[in-house]
Amino acid sequence: MTSGGQPVGPVARWPVNRLRLYGGGAWVIAAGLAVGGTFAPLFELRLGRESAGVTAWGANGDDAGILFPDFGVTIVVGAVLVVIAAVLALTSTRLHPASAPVLAARLIGVGATGVVIGTTATLFLLKVLFEDTMEQDRNALVSSGLGMWLLIASAVVGIAGTVLMIVPKRSNYDPDPETPPMGIPIVRVLEPEFDEQPEEQKGA
Repeated sequence: MTSGGQPVGPVARWPVNRLRLYGGGAWVIAAGLAVGGTFAPLFELRLGRESAGVTAWGANGDDAGILFPDFGVTIVVGAVLVVIAAVLALTSTRLHPASAPVLAARLIGVGATGVVIGTTATLFLLKVLFEDTMEQDRNALVSSGLGMWLLIASAVVGIAGTVLMIVPKRSNYDPDPETPPMGIPIVRVLEPEFDEQPEEQKGA
């Protein structure tokens, strides 16, 4: 509904929040990078002519000879929750910042992003620990794989999306600055101006 060419109602009072829009998009990208990073090698181990790759789901091959914990399920669950939060964020860009969908998007998104970031940090520390363990063997070589870089990129993009979702938007747009929140308009009464003369001049 419009009045005098200007939209009225919740849409007019709360225009599209672009920061929230960009934050939801960043979360979608972060979730895709996280899922892709679980299937790509986190690091590769070379022992002479033999080599083995390790992903978030464990070591590749039964004869790899590497015991590595399985973090794939944790990352995928976190990525799914991030996508849910992103959908809530993208569909609530015109809602009040304190509305239930916006608060749910922030709560779920921040928690799920923290899970992905924490898991990524754990995998990176395990990779460093593995390098220190194999450092004594001159025939062993440990190199970072694509999966580790994808998870790190996912963590960075997830942090960016979280910042965009939390930072409040400041807008100078106000369709009715004279109307308080209760909806009762303020009426200003202008008193007429009289050209009054001093008392001395009146007596003269």
